[in-house]
Amino acid sequence: MKINTGLMLLCATLLVHTKLGVAQEPAVDVMIDKVVAAYGGDKLLSLKGFKLTDKRQEFRNGQNHSPNETDLFYRHASVTVDLVKQRKEFRLIRGTVTSGRIFDGQNGFSINPTARVLTKSARINFATADSKRLLHLDTALVLMLKDARESAEYVGERSHHGVMYDVVKFKTKQYPQLTLFIDKHSGRIAQMQRPYRKTQYYNTYFSEFTQNKGVTYAATTYQTKAGKPLSMTTSRKFEINPDLAKAFKLPKGYSKPKEGIDFSTMTALKIADNLYQAGRYGGFSIFYDAGEYFIAAGGYYELGQRFAKIKALGAPDKPLKYLVVSHHHDDHLSGMKEAADLGVNFITVKDNIDSIREAAKVELADERFTIVENEGEYANGEVKVLDFDNEHAKHNLMTYFSSEKLLFTADMFIARDVVGLPKGEQSHLALKQKLNQAGFDVEQFAAAHSSRLLTMGDLDETIASIVPEECPAHWAICEK
Repeated sequence: MKINTGLMLLCATLLVHTKLGVAQEPAVDVMIDKVVAAYGGDKLLSLKGFKLTDKRQEFRNGQNHSPNETDLFYRHASVTVDLVKQRKEFRLIRGTVTSGRIFDGQNGFSINPTARVLTKSARINFATADSKRLLHLDTALVLMLKDARESAEYVGERSHHGVMYDVVKFKTKQYPQLTLFIDKHSGRIAQMQRPYRKTQYYNTYFSEFTQNKGVTYAATTYQTKAGKPLSMTTSRKFEINPDLAKAFKLPKGYSKPKEGIDFSTMTALKIADNLYQAGRYGGFSIFYDAGEYFIAAGGYYELGQRFAKIKALGAPDKPLKYLVVSHHHDDHLSGMKEAADLGVNFITVKDNIDSIREAAKVELADERFTIVENEGEYANGEVKVLDFDNEHAKHNLMTYFSSEKLLFTADMFIARDVVGLPKGEQSHLALKQKLNQAGFDVEQFAAAHSSRLLTMGDLDETIASIVPEECPAHWAICEK
């Protein structure tokens, strides 16, 4: 038998290279064991529970008060975890607003201390109760990685700032794919990455590692979103096997939530002779028939679908000539591409033009912008636009329809329940004062986030119900 020595030599070479590759590439199990050891080994694995309490400063990218500034806001949170009974308690202070979540091992609940409302929710379970807070705790990521050993995959090595990292990715039931960058020398997690958009990511960086009772954790974290700063810790406390006797208890004397409006279906309504409303979910628009064209307010995505919906309802087949852009926040600019394609002219303030152009993703000539300075009038005064500098946005354009005595706002006066009124806030009082100064005779309110119309009487009642935010005295995060 003739032997092909060339083929044998090639096979042998491939075999050697394959074996070398396996020897050089660490097995996933070895990697996981190394990370577990770096975070305490048996002490980590024997944990019955833990509690994380931290304070963060978060950057308001896309939701800033001014399009030219980046704001910081404060978050103070705690997460108590019972690993044995699979229970979790989450408490949060965001600015002055306090909220909480509990999963008691079987059922999930959300808590509103100020309104004294307790809501049972099937969406809250052991995985979701902490509202992704534990993604900021490297120790928790190690426990997730250990439990997801079967799905874990070694990706390779990466050098960053002169330090070599092993890269491991894995999936869990509660989160999309997570990628960990592990220091080859220490075995500690330096970075966690998870998807944000198609080619963009959230990245969380861990530093200032310390230990509590032999279990390692990062005392400082820093997070980016699509490459931009998102948040950073200012203080952190990590407790091992805390006393759980007073945890996971539901508050007493709280009421059930009101019935919410179902916004899942695109709806349209003729609310006056020349005025139409359409939308679904959190995106609604108002369309005014100005004779030869329409003027709209409300720039959420699906603007084109909303415009088509009012025409299907019986609105005249006329072009959409103007769109009032309420303010510069990302969600209210998500329909700018559709608006540009419809050929509209944008009614806005000068400061927001760049934001609109960026959101539209197409070239927009200067002539397509109609600038409002304090107040503007259109359609022979039937449509008035008032610029309202309030706590939500430096420029917040409100649209008033004179004949109908109806005011359309975004993020100002909204009711999403079938009955009842929104919680009274100081911003509602400021709104009433602004309308009085402008001399607007408002009888009805429409909103970008709800189909329900409210009245001036509703606004007065809401203002009368204003109460300070409450932070329960027995919540440790409420202590100054």
